[in-house]
Amino acid sequence: MSSKPPNRKLANEYMERTPPYVDVERLSEPESRGWQSDMLLALQQNAAPEPIRLACMKNLLSRPPFFQEEFHGRIPREEVEELLSGPNGPVNGRYLVRESNSSPGDYSLSLSYGGHILHYRLFYENERYSIDSTDEKKYKTITDLVVDVLNMIRVINHVDGHMPKEEKKKSNSYPHVFKPHSYKHFKWCTFCGGFMWGIRDQGMKCEGCGLDVHSRCMKQVGEECTKKLPCKEKKVPRKKSSNTIPPLKQNSVSSDTFKATCEYQESCIRFLSHLNIPSHYFEVDALNPCYCEECCVDVETPLCKSGDPPQTYSLPTGWCRFQLEAVSGQENDVSSNWNLAFLSLNPKEIMEILESKSTEGNSDDLSQEGSKPLIKMTPSIICADLDSPKLKYTDSETGENKAGQVVLQAYIEPYSYQMMRRPGLTEEIDPYFKMDTIYWVTRQASSIIPFALLVKTMDATYLKL
Repeated sequence: MSSKPPNRKLANEYMERTPPYVDVERLSEPESRGWQSDMLLALQQNAAPEPIRLACMKNLLSRPPFFQEEFHGRIPREEVEELLSGPNGPVNGRYLVRESNSSPGDYSLSLSYGGHILHYRLFYENERYSIDSTDEKKYKTITDLVVDVLNMIRVINHVDGHMPKEEKKKSNSYPHVFKPHSYKHFKWCTFCGGFMWGIRDQGMKCEGCGLDVHSRCMKQVGEECTKKLPCKEKKVPRKKSSNTIPPLKQNSVSSDTFKATCEYQESCIRFLSHLNIPSHYFEVDALNPCYCEECCVDVETPLCKSGDPPQTYSLPTGWCRFQLEAVSGQENDVSSNWNLAFLSLNPKEIMEILESKSTEGNSDDLSQEGSKPLIKMTPSIICADLDSPKLKYTDSETGENKAGQVVLQAYIEPYSYQMMRRPGLTEEIDPYFKMDTIYWVTRQASSIIPFALLVKTMDATYLKL
């Protein structure tokens, strides 16, 4: 073996000629394009996005057990966009989970990618997460779900338009036939995942495959229509025949009792029908509004005032209101002088409350003689929502598993009640009301006059009831 030392001069000259790194800018130049630049660009384009969980440092008592620090409770979309954005705009891969504003009781996954904030409905069933309740693919963790969603968006952005011509000829794809469509329920764009805003013609629907997209996303979808009929079942028109209606249901609430303005209100009416409530308890011809997001597009501040002295109460967003039949002699000065508040009810006990309202009239107590329980009302619809138990049922038209809630909206006489805080909580649950005055309590049942029944329905696939 030779003991001659290595030539350090030649080694130094070789290191000076060969840079220790690859100059990315030079590889992007046309004259420098080669296998190295092609490989580098391929790695950059196919790199999996890194999910960034945005943790909520608050101790939220409303956080479900199947969510962790990524759950931020009920926050407006403006705050979501602010949280998911950095100094230069939305940060790729950053995500959080929140309670849906458009459908209270449901949950939404919000994430940022490519300079956009995307929102998806989030489902939890059998200890698995998904963004489509009908999809067979479920995930053990939200992080795995976010990784797959980011990869899906990346593939749509980079692969679309780069399919080889031979493969395009083999695939049975046709141009989509989009036409403006007015949706009667909440709808999200299939392409970008964004919510479709508006009252009429919110988006574009393909007449072939039934794809729903924004008008701005229409040109980016590509030629993937198979010209198959939509998967949604068409509603069968009901035949109005007195012979087909059972005698028990003639006086009960049905789909024809109220004039529904949207699909969500139709769902709430079917829940009333499930409770078998007689229709004579309601003012059928009165204004029975729906307060879902589709029907309250122009509402900025969800607050109202009533009574003398006036008190603030929540607009029942996310609920449908059905006005009750007024008891004779009660409606004269009440609507202008008394305050409005909410009373949480158990759906199974609603008939007992309505019967006591109609039979006892001006009695000083709605309960048994001699006992005067504490009646606890609240001006906050969020507080009433938390106190109202959910009843699971099967929708008579769609066959879906749903849950319903009922809240009584009632007039309460000024100075007949005292204000108190919500026990056990140190943080505010409603930003519009202080914790010390969240409840209005009284023992005088005669100072409360029911005005309307509020109803809310939701998907129950993830609820453990």
